Amino acid sequence: MISILFILLFLYAIIYPQSQLKQIRLRRIAKLKAMEKKHGCKVLTMIHRREAISVFGLPAYQYIDEEDAEQILRWIRQYRDYPLELILHTPGGQLHASIQIARALRRHPKATKVIIPHYSMSGGTIIALAANEIVMDKDAVIGPIDPQIGDFMRGMFPAPSWIYAAETKKEKADDTTLVMSDISRKALNLTRNVAKELLEGKIQPDPDGEGRLDEVIEKLVSGEMIHSTPLSAAEAKAIGLPINTDFPQDVHEFMKLFKPVKKSVEYAE
Repeated sequence: MISILFILLFLYAIIYPQSQLKQIRLRRIAKLKAMEKKHGCKVLTMIHRREAISVFGLPAYQYIDEEDAEQILRWIRQYRDYPLELILHTPGGQLHASIQIARALRRHPKATKVIIPHYSMSGGTIIALAANEIVMDKDAVIGPIDPQIGDFMRGMFPAPSWIYAAETKKEKADDTTLVMSDISRKALNLTRNVAKELLEGKIQPDPDGEGRLDEVIEKLVSGEMIHSTPLSAAEAKAIGLPINTDFPQDVHEFMKLFKPVKKSVEYAE
């Protein structure tokens, strides 16, 4: 009897969360179809967040990786004859995957729009820069795109900080710091070049008619801000990025279909 009860509990722990998840996914797909009809374009989402519905209730940490890139590139190719909207909610992730997605979005022949309901940091910001239009909620944030260099043993640190450490210590710097500094310079050059490629023709000149592209890129790449700095829609627009805050309410409604792990905030609707 105890064995049967244990088996039933085990199956419940696996089947019930998956059943819940399937129902929520169906609701999400229905909402996406409604948004496509209303917005007149194809809509894709890349949502990285922990959800309460999972096997044994254990949430998984998510970030931009090569599998995301593969799926989004397939979507962009499939709908090359349609305008595209990409809803982004991500802490960032792998640099090469973010650049891959961004370049594919930049080359798309029809109009592209990235919609940010809450935050799109680091690699998510790189992807946003590729779109013809970035639509942010007034309280949403993006962030700097300075590369993070390091390993699991020493931790990840901003590329400009590795360079600063090597230049400060000079001949006293150890081999690892010198190597990381060299890698950091190369990563910064790559990121600057990619940012320029993505933003070319999108940055309005200053009041004197001077170009601001290089200035905007340095603001995002140079390490002037710490990597987790949250840039609001108003701040991002102030430094020269093409931001639109006419945010579609149905995207906020869509985001409600993700069940958060943490339930410390409650209110009556």
